[in-house]
Amino acid sequence: MKIITFDGVDLEDSFILGWYFDFAVKKLVFDLEVSLWQGNKYYTPPVNGEYTCYKRGTLVFDDVQSIDGLLPMDSVKHTNDIDGSIDYGNVESLRCESDDTYKVDGDFGEVSVHCRDVRLEINDV
Repeated sequence: MKIITFDGVDLEDSFILGWYFDFAVKKLVFDLEVSLWQGNKYYTPPVNGEYTCYKRGTLVFDDVQSIDGLLPMDSVKHTNDIDGSIDYGNVESLRCESDDTYKVDGDFGEVSVHCRDVRLEINDV
């Protein structure tokens, strides 16, 4: 079991904003508020008293063959933030179980994804 990391990204401090499965291209997408640190090419100094730099991004599982354990968002406990936004907690871990099976877990549960690859995209806006 190999822990998946991304340069300058703290997934344990990244917030899950939602998720969906795109049937047309067979990909599972987690929308995130990503915690970025110096060394990540998208890092900028923290604003508004934030702990670190946070930017929107997506955790994408490509060419998904099967998903086990993913609950519908409306059945998962969420947090209502002061600004009115909703999040589903943090990503506690992301690990590779085999060449084509990844496990991601957090407050939303534990999900096993049989797919070709996993990647993180940062919205540089």
